[in-house]
Amino acid sequence: MPNNFNANVDANFNTPWSLEIFETEIGLKNLSTLHEAVEAGLRMKFPDMVSVETYPRIGRKIPTPCIVIEMSEMEPGHDPGSGQTALIGRFQARVIVDPILDGAELAVRELAARVAKAIHFQTWECPVTPAKLVMIAEDPFKPHLDTYLVWLVEWTHEFDLGDVVPPIPSGSTVVWGVVPNTGRGHESEYWNPALDPPGDFGKSI
Repeated sequence: MPNNFNANVDANFNTPWSLEIFETEIGLKNLSTLHEAVEAGLRMKFPDMVSVETYPRIGRKIPTPCIVIEMSEMEPGHDPGSGQTALIGRFQARVIVDPILDGAELAVRELAARVAKAIHFQTWECPVTPAKLVMIAEDPFKPHLDTYLVWLVEWTHEFDLGDVVPPIPSGSTVVWGVVPNTGRGHESEYWNPALDPPGDFGKSI
């Protein structure tokens, strides 16, 4: 190869290029944000409730009527391809009523239906999919609540947890030219090394 061969990077000065500004999508920063939003949302919907709490410390006596909120499980969601972790969170709201009250059996069912209505299609102003109701039923699975009437309202949200990872920008293009026909004013004389060189390549200048 002749000594007047020259390699140049981005020598095609007439070809505009720029690093695209990556506009990050909003993801859920942490699970606490969603829990707090659900609790605040249900408190607002049920101002007459004695208690609306997330993971409360259950004592020997529970103030009723109340709503207890928790996330029971998570499973993988649909990968957004953004570097975030896609999850489907299963939430539960337990409606607890004292069985001694008159009409308690109907009251607990009525309250569970109201909670389901309040939850349906809610996002709590968080970057999650609208709530999808899964179940509304009597809940016999909490031994420490055996002396109360308990109904369970269960729903799911899908969300992308964490920050978006910006994409890796495209690398520079390498083009070849022959000295002295390089630099500005000779852009058209460069060529892509992946292609065959021009017919006069290697001739003396």
